[in-house]
Amino acid sequence: MKSTVRNYSNEMEAFSINALYERTGVSIPSRETVITQSKGTEIIRIIHNAGRTFVSTQQKYIPIIQEYLHTNDMIEKLCSPSFYREILDLLGYDPCEFLLEPSEEFLQEIRYHCVHMLDYVCTKNTFVPQRSDQIELIRRGDERFLLEDSFDSTMYCITDNNRMAGCSYYKPNKGTFANTCSMQVFTRPEYRENGYGKTTASAATQAVVKENRLALWACQVENIPSRKIAESLGYILLGGELRIVQ
Repeated sequence: MKSTVRNYSNEMEAFSINALYERTGVSIPSRETVITQSKGTEIIRIIHNAGRTFVSTQQKYIPIIQEYLHTNDMIEKLCSPSFYREILDLLGYDPCEFLLEPSEEFLQEIRYHCVHMLDYVCTKNTFVPQRSDQIELIRRGDERFLLEDSFDSTMYCITDNNRMAGCSYYKPNKGTFANTCSMQVFTRPEYRENGYGKTTASAATQAVVKENRLALWACQVENIPSRKIAESLGYILLGGELRIVQ
């Protein structure tokens, strides 16, 4: 019997449309841009997903942003950690007065003005597995299991003398996104640069895609290690979001 390769393009397209609508409340045709007026303290919000672009900004900035979008590649800009500085400078703000939300070590007493995220997706067809001989499965019921009920019942871990050095896990999504899982990966600082993130993320991703589900990966743009892990495992960049508030 001739084997067939499943085409996930329709599922990825549907996910992108639904995800963009959930964030914005707006239906946007393919390769189209919608610009609306922002409210409150929001200076600008740019979301680009699967060729669709949504922008909300203050009324006085709309002509500036229209010209900017016309002359720039949005995917390329979203992948740049300095994108928020470029936008602030374009709109007449001093970028030094705005703080970008860090990839870790949030300080509660500090107010961050900018969030800049990238979104990736992986399917069985694009997945590139990595070595998994180090993986220990920690399941719900084990005293080391740390996750809430909304997460899957397995953590994919690397341990050192029974101490968790790195792990990856995922949250099955519901409703419109029931065929997707949101991935998470964590490595203790003292164990980083050993490839544990890639190894554990590969095991967790494989568990998702072998069930023909979409594995979703989101990370802050300046988190280069996270981006490299996703790309090395075959995750495809869908787009991202930049939001700046005063």
